[in-house]
Amino acid sequence: MALRMITLLSVSALAVPLAVAPASADPVANGEFPVSGVGANNQIASGPDGNMWVTLDSGTNDVARIAPDGTVTEYNSANMTNPVGIAAGPDGNLWVTQTNGVARFAPADPVNAQKFTIAAITDPRAITSGPDGNLWTGSADKVVKIPPANPAGFTSYGATGLSGARWITTSSDGFLWLADFGVAQVVRVATDGTGQVFPIAGGSQGIAAGPDGQVAYSQQGVAPYYIGRRTATVAEQQTLVPGTDPFGVAFGADGAYWAAQFATNNLGRLTPNGDYSTLAMPANSGPRHLAPGPNNTLWVTLDLTEKIGRVTGVEPAPAPTPTPTPTPDPALTTTITKAPKKVVRTSKPRAKVKVRFTGTTGANFECKLAKKPKKTSKVKWRKCSSPKVYRLKKGKYTFLVRSKLGTGVDPSPAKAKFRVKRR
Repeated sequence: MALRMITLLSVSALAVPLAVAPASADPVANGEFPVSGVGANNQIASGPDGNMWVTLDSGTNDVARIAPDGTVTEYNSANMTNPVGIAAGPDGNLWVTQTNGVARFAPADPVNAQKFTIAAITDPRAITSGPDGNLWTGSADKVVKIPPANPAGFTSYGATGLSGARWITTSSDGFLWLADFGVAQVVRVATDGTGQVFPIAGGSQGIAAGPDGQVAYSQQGVAPYYIGRRTATVAEQQTLVPGTDPFGVAFGADGAYWAAQFATNNLGRLTPNGDYSTLAMPANSGPRHLAPGPNNTLWVTLDLTEKIGRVTGVEPAPAPTPTPTPTPDPALTTTITKAPKKVVRTSKPRAKVKVRFTGTTGANFECKLAKKPKKTSKVKWRKCSSPKVYRLKKGKYTFLVRSKLGTGVDPSPAKAKFRVKRR
């Protein structure tokens, strides 16, 4: 066994703080930690033990464990050879892909990993825990299903439309999505092995699952580069990131996608609705892959410096403050001072209707308008002011208005009923 430990407390020069985390929860890059042999294809994942794990191609050690404080421990196992993809499995073990197979190990015992031959894995790439309790990986033009209890009983699917599989993720609607660098596309695969192809502008190296069946992926095959978002039914939306060479993509605890942007040494942050910003990583570091970690962190492989970068403060958005329930206050009053005529006649498709009202001094107002008088209870109150103007089609209407002061509301709203008729 070859084991190499870097303890940051005793060898402080090896942990280079990038910045002191601010008092706010804004994300900040605040540490980079040397790990030997982290290359362009080595991947990183959060383990079931609360640590981060990364594959290595140093020629000596195979995987490294990075504790939340940055302490690095590297391991060499006879049953792992140049592993690439890594993921936590549904069985509590970590799984890696390697040429012609996979290996699994318990977080407490990486040295004694077990390997399983899978000839279909000719080009080892990312691996994920699928929606069906199996492990899944893509290799070249195939997708491989691996039962964790019986890896020898794997199934290889070759008719998915893939050409050069890179990353794989499990979407929130129970499908597998793959980034394809062999052909300009992303591919959605069901657990029965059937695939659905979605063309993009160029090849992709990374893809991550977000909310409501949405995925985001890098497109660095052709300029201009972009980060794409789509679902199976919503067409691709592009966020241009020219010159950045976006690579790996992950979904953070803050509810946003993060992309490692190799050429500009930064991370791109993209919300599911398209807001984009960047976070600087160390100069000349070359971010490649990234994964969310414990305590609202992100961990990034830095290809050019053979280090792992840490980003803290990737906080979930605060829960919205609940709207206080209005309480009836008999001291509040509301009066309609000018109501529409009982019948409002118009020669146009819509009639202009104006209502004036007043109420308790200092109060605000809430209004609602129902086309069917019996449906007023189903219409929401909305903030309004006098005069309130509507442009209405023909029909019968009921208008209500009430004074509101603090959480108190007039328990007897003022009401006006009228009909709009065409001449």
